[in-house]
Amino acid sequence: MALEEYGDKLEAEGRGYLERVRAAAQRMGHLIDDILELSRVSRHAMRRERVDLSRLAAELMEEIREGDLLRRVEVAIAPDCAAEGDPRLLRVLLQNLLENAWKYTARQAEARIDFGSERLDTGETAFFVRDDGVGFDMQYADRLFSPFQRLHSPEEFPGSGIGLATVARIAHRHGGRAWAESAVGQGTTVRFTLAHGSGEGTRRVPR
Repeated sequence: MALEEYGDKLEAEGRGYLERVRAAAQRMGHLIDDILELSRVSRHAMRRERVDLSRLAAELMEEIREGDLLRRVEVAIAPDCAAEGDPRLLRVLLQNLLENAWKYTARQAEARIDFGSERLDTGETAFFVRDDGVGFDMQYADRLFSPFQRLHSPEEFPGSGIGLATVARIAHRHGGRAWAESAVGQGTTVRFTLAHGSGEGTRRVPR
C-alpha cells in the first residue's frame, strides 16, 4: 500500500526497501498457505473412488499452461491411468508434481513433461511425472520429501519447500510412497504408488 501511494516520492533506497518488505510478506503468505494445505491433507477424511488420473493430469496441465502461454512445452500424458483414491487429495498430489515439472523446466527454450505409469517388480503400479529440467544431485534426494527442504534457492526457483512433502503425505495416506530419481541437468522423475492393487494402466511414455 505504501509503495503504491508514495512510490513516486520515495528515493531509490526507500523503494527498494519497501519492495523487499512486500516480497517477504508475499513469501510468508504463500508459506502459510502451503503449511495449511499440508495440515488439511493430514486431517482430510478419505473418500475412495476410481479417479481417472490421465484426465486429471490433462486438466491440470491446461490450467498450468494458462499461466504462461508463450512457453514451448511438449506434454505427453499416457491414457488409461486410473487409481482408487480420494479425488481431492490426488488432485493436490498431481498438481504439486506437474507445477514442479513446469517450474524446473522454465529456463529451457523447449521442454518436455510426461505423465504415465509402470509396473514395478513388486507388482505395484507406480505413476510418474517426468521432466527434462534442471534436475538435482541424488545425494540430496532424501531431503526432498521433508517439509521446508529445498535444493535450489528462492532466487533461482520460487517455492516454500512443502510441495513434495505434501505429495509424500498424500501417497502415505493412500498406503503408498513417493520417491524421485534425477541427475543435474538431465531432469527429474518423481514416482508414487497408492494402495497395492489400486492402480490401473501400465503404459509407459517413451522419452
